[in-house]
Amino acid sequence: MRRLVDLFLSLKLTVTLLVLSMVLIFAGTLAQVDKGIWTVMDQYFRCWIAWIEWSVFFPNSVSVPAVVLPFPGGFLLGSLLSLNLVAVHSSTFKVLVKGRRLWVGYGLLLLGLLITVGVVLGWGMAPVAATENDAFWRVFFRLGRGTLAGAVLFAACWVLYKQRAGMVLLHAGILLLLVGEFFTAIFAVEATMTIREGETATFFDRSQQFELALTDTSDEEVDRVTTIPQSLLKPGKVVSVGALPFDLKVHARMTHSNRPVPLDSVSEGVREAYPTYAGYGERLYVARSREVSGATGERNAPAVDVELLDRRSGASLGRYLLSIWFYPNFVNQIWDMPTTVRYEGREYELYFRNRREPALSESGAPYAVTLLDFVHERYEGTQTPKDFSSEIRLVNEGDGIDRNLRIWMNNPLRYAKRTFYQSGYLPEDEGTVLQVVRNDSWMIPYLSCMIVFIGMAAQFGLSLKRMRKREAA
Repeated sequence: MRRLVDLFLSLKLTVTLLVLSMVLIFAGTLAQVDKGIWTVMDQYFRCWIAWIEWSVFFPNSVSVPAVVLPFPGGFLLGSLLSLNLVAVHSSTFKVLVKGRRLWVGYGLLLLGLLITVGVVLGWGMAPVAATENDAFWRVFFRLGRGTLAGAVLFAACWVLYKQRAGMVLLHAGILLLLVGEFFTAIFAVEATMTIREGETATFFDRSQQFELALTDTSDEEVDRVTTIPQSLLKPGKVVSVGALPFDLKVHARMTHSNRPVPLDSVSEGVREAYPTYAGYGERLYVARSREVSGATGERNAPAVDVELLDRRSGASLGRYLLSIWFYPNFVNQIWDMPTTVRYEGREYELYFRNRREPALSESGAPYAVTLLDFVHERYEGTQTPKDFSSEIRLVNEGDGIDRNLRIWMNNPLRYAKRTFYQSGYLPEDEGTVLQVVRNDSWMIPYLSCMIVFIGMAAQFGLSLKRMRKREAA
């Protein structure tokens, strides 16, 4: 155990971890030339082991072997850096008091930790739906909550560590920031809610998660929906779901597909190599395309190539290309192109779409958002957006909530641990697109910044005081 502690106290280990982190950041930055930012985040930073392709270090014009190198991922490097920080702190900074002063210090530390937990969990914040306005004061009061926690923690550090209190608090703030990023990476969820004026939405579309939805529309009263998550749609695999009378063979899964174009507009050579599809693939060309980085606002459009198989005989029922381009909420409801399949007297609609999540409050009660009015203002003489806002009605019968609210740029709605931002709008200003984010650790950056600020200010002030004493002597 002692050897392990000595290892983490080693300067060589600290330098090595920092160098490895810089290499990982460099490789991840280069990888964004050919891959989307979310793919790079998952492959390099939000993982324990990163698999770095050797080709990212060379221009695309240079032919290099297809070698993939294992490398410590962001989670692993972050964890080791955190352990290193804790080891250095525990070895270097010793508690300098005893007796009553020690218990006073521990009491203040416990109080500071309780305030910190309360800030993170949102104690004292309005539990009902409320639109936040006046961005300056909103940020000011959040930093104020962080300042309160930081001040109490500094008082505890001053009692326990005396002249080293600022440095101890500074390290604690950095450690809290690392922990907050870890929880954000694991648990934060981004989604969108697309609503036309006069219509009601009861679900979210998760931004980076996808599914294949098959809806039995044969019954006039009830649509039976079967969903298959993207993780099960692996190339070469046959997926069998009990609720469906047929199986699905996955031929390919694409991270990004091109915008659909008429099949007769592509070259003859491309058409000859194009598989024989049923559905929209008969007349539209959609194929694997190079990923977009997301820096220009473009989004990757995943797709799957599936073949339906008769469960009894194994005979093919048709091969279909299902792209998220055909899902209306992905294209701001310009297109709505479900693939229709008829089998044994029943009709099915197929969408490859963002994973849907029902809108539920903390109590588990469903709620609905109705768009009453959408306003889009532009700068005079241009098409540049000046301001756009959504007047909504939020109804949650289970929790007894029925409120009219306004969401506009930089003034989000907070409800049910989610934040609703005014993100976009439909063509002809017929509706709104709300970005919906759930991040239970969203207050940690505010809190960490103030703790680090107080620690730095205290350390600077104490060092300046000591320097002046030496000069006076």
